[in-house]
Amino acid sequence: MTLNAPRGQSPELDALVRVTAVAETGPDQSADDRLGALVAEVVRALGAQLGVLEVLRGPSEELEVRATAADDELAAILEADAEIARTAAREEREVIVNGGRPADLLPTGLAERGFSEARAFPIRSQGRVEGALWVAGSAPLAEDELRLWAARVGCERVGALLEKLSLHESLERAMAQILESDERMLGRIGLDIHDGPTQQLSVALLEVQLLDAELADEGSDNIKEALSRIYETLGGALHEMRELIGHLRPAQFEDRALPDILADAVTAFEARSGAEVVVNIDGDFPVNGVSVTQRITFYRVLQETLTNAYRHGQARRCGVDLTQEPGGISLVVEDDGSGFDVDHALRPRPGVPIARFGIHGMRDRAELLGGVCEISSVPGEGSRVRVFLPEWQAPADADSSADVG
Repeated sequence: MTLNAPRGQSPELDALVRVTAVAETGPDQSADDRLGALVAEVVRALGAQLGVLEVLRGPSEELEVRATAADDELAAILEADAEIARTAAREEREVIVNGGRPADLLPTGLAERGFSEARAFPIRSQGRVEGALWVAGSAPLAEDELRLWAARVGCERVGALLEKLSLHESLERAMAQILESDERMLGRIGLDIHDGPTQQLSVALLEVQLLDAELADEGSDNIKEALSRIYETLGGALHEMRELIGHLRPAQFEDRALPDILADAVTAFEARSGAEVVVNIDGDFPVNGVSVTQRITFYRVLQETLTNAYRHGQARRCGVDLTQEPGGISLVVEDDGSGFDVDHALRPRPGVPIARFGIHGMRDRAELLGGVCEISSVPGEGSRVRVFLPEWQAPADADSSADVG
């Protein structure tokens, strides 16, 4: 919906300016904060005392309070949807309560507190009505053209922000499905490796052992040395295969908290490498507070980082810090390995389209979720990898034991 500005001037033009300023707030402000700020500016533009944004949720399309601009005393009253919001959303029109009439459109608790004036605006997003924003007060609301224009612009901005959030949630769902599909594929590859070449290597290794036993009394040093080399080669290949299978085996991401999932990666790494990993957890990480996509990303980044530290840096001790920071979650992995030149490692090489696939993969995973992956290292002084992913909130209609992000 595109609105045309009314003609004329008014000393209340700053109401429109404030609404526009909220819509253009920078990325440091969360979506919920911006919604709340827009509701507050609509309240301010009309001279109301409170404002409520209600949006449709779930298959039943019941209205649910998404943002409010009101003091704590009124918060409980505004938790349930109001008839004025249902009417505005259902009939797709502005609804007015004037002098307490019609009284049944306002919550009883507000009427008892002297609120007799209200106005509701339908909120449109993606070509359809997604809810309503209503304001109320105990004195008549502003009716002049410019103030009403500012309020309608604010509601239009609310609809645009809700559309952006919906697209973001859809992207999160798509990413979750893609990553979960990748995990299933990795599991299948691991199973195929286990049932195919790993079994064949085990049989070949057993045959070499039997042949070595049969030739024990022959006294041929050349044959024994050759068998010893073959035995060592096959044993090393089998160890690598088993390590690869362990790396490919998917973790159980559903219904498990992030620290528990990361603990699986650490335990498996310590068992394979013999290296020590010290883990520090700072914060609460409920299952419905970290999306499946984020859990998969943190898990795979930790796996890749620990493996690189041991395989390429010969690290014997690693530190893992998982921290709840303002606005998101940070995972830091440090090691005492030999370190490397990061710029050199990332420099394209002839015949190789992407240098250090593991490093690029970690960065790509983080950036797809709006996060960052920072890698620092100095030859001879170990390495440090930090991944930060922004805070994720479960959809309001999602079950607490499962999330779709």
